[in-house]
Amino acid sequence: MTRFEKEVLAWIAANCGDPAVQGQLQAARISSRDHTGKGCYSELVMPAGTPPTQASYGRHGPLAGPGFESPSIEHGGGTLLWFQDGLARTLEVFTYTGGFPMDHDELGAFALRDDRADGDEHLSPVPRRP
Repeated sequence: MTRFEKEVLAWIAANCGDPAVQGQLQAARISSRDHTGKGCYSELVMPAGTPPTQASYGRHGPLAGPGFESPSIEHGGGTLLWFQDGLARTLEVFTYTGGFPMDHDELGAFALRDDRADGDEHLSPVPRRP
């Protein structure tokens, strides 16, 4: 797991208020990444027996993560956490404009920020990539 992914997942865990999700994100490992050029989908795996969240977003998501700024991305970007059967499955990272580096170290001195509308950590479901 990259430093960027660790910090985003730690931010989500600290801000979601859901003990099940907090436990999941502490135990999560990255199984694969799909770089799209404008972002990245990091697939998460949990240890067997990890308790699922009972929150409504646990059926699919998303749960809003932090926005981010980076000297290598002109207008920054955002993050979403997607679920399947109550378990965090995919961390989606996207830029607002421009490309996203394949090597997360190229983000440099990134900063996370709270982009949630009115402090609401939940977002309306949006279509997931095919």
